[in-house]
Amino acid sequence: MALAAIFTVSFILTIIKSTFILATGLHDTSPEIDYCLMVLAVMISIILFYLWYRRFMLGSWLERTEPKKIFTLKNIGIFLMIGIGCQLFAAGVLSLIKPLLENLFAYYDETMSSLFAGDPIVVAVYVIILAPVVEELMIRGIMYGKIRQGIPFMAANLLQAAVFGIYHMDFIQGIYTFAIGLLLGYIYEKAGTLLAPIVVHIIINGSGVLLDLPYIGPYIPIPLAIAIGAVLLPTGIILFRKNNTFNKA
Repeated sequence: MALAAIFTVSFILTIIKSTFILATGLHDTSPEIDYCLMVLAVMISIILFYLWYRRFMLGSWLERTEPKKIFTLKNIGIFLMIGIGCQLFAAGVLSLIKPLLENLFAYYDETMSSLFAGDPIVVAVYVIILAPVVEELMIRGIMYGKIRQGIPFMAANLLQAAVFGIYHMDFIQGIYTFAIGLLLGYIYEKAGTLLAPIVVHIIINGSGVLLDLPYIGPYIPIPLAIAIGAVLLPTGIILFRKNNTFNKA
């Protein structure tokens, strides 16, 4: 199911690009057009994955919390601490080790540049909203939701996090997305609603976009980013663990 979900996006993108070429006669499309077609493919995939998810997962014990319960000031504050802390800590550590792994970071930087190659508004919508939603539906919603029915939490969480890391097709990105995947899997298990990891994932990506802005990121010293992240992230996780809004699994 996970592999089918992952390849669905590529399949839909192929259909959309082929249709676009037939309709316009343009065989050499610009990066901006390719980016917009990819965003369209992801939007269609989200609809299909949501219908797939509703069929197999709604009514499962994993979906035991009413979604409206997560949208309280207390919970949003906790999710902000986790998401912002995670992004600051990861970005700080990556900046710290970058000079030591120049070859690996060369491909990583190229991947990140292509991710931000489109129109700023389209890029922001994709990176902050669409990518987290489609990835959570695929990895946590469909994959983790199914395998968790047959194996213990620890094994299921490790497996989905590994797939999440491999899915990003980059060694550097794969390492930190594996760690983030473990965190998001735990949040789903504990919160009892897929909306919880979706919200945290959106905050993580949104924080990353803000840090990438030339008038924000360069003015935050690396040690300060790591220190703030090292405080916010564990504090947010501790508050999340103690939050009585969510039923324990």
